[in-house]
Amino acid sequence: MNELMPSEKKFIQIINIDCSGFVDFYFAITDATTNVELRLPFKEFIEFCQNNKVSFFTEEQELLVSEDNLLWKYGTK
Repeated sequence: MNELMPSEKKFIQIINIDCSGFVDFYFAITDATTNVELRLPFKEFIEFCQNNKVSFFTEEQELLVSEDNLLWKYGTK
């Protein structure tokens, strides 16, 4: 698999790893608040992360994503 947008920084935040081995996570390119929620089996998740040279969200990015999710769900912070 080829790296998506190789010149851009990519980030993930793991949401959950369930008992059947699936990983739920947010994936963002450049801007953490513009993300997609993905679900992959653990092995494919590891490959995805390696292929895309991802970094984990910083604490600041996690806070921004949490606030943004609240705005989408409830219209408030």
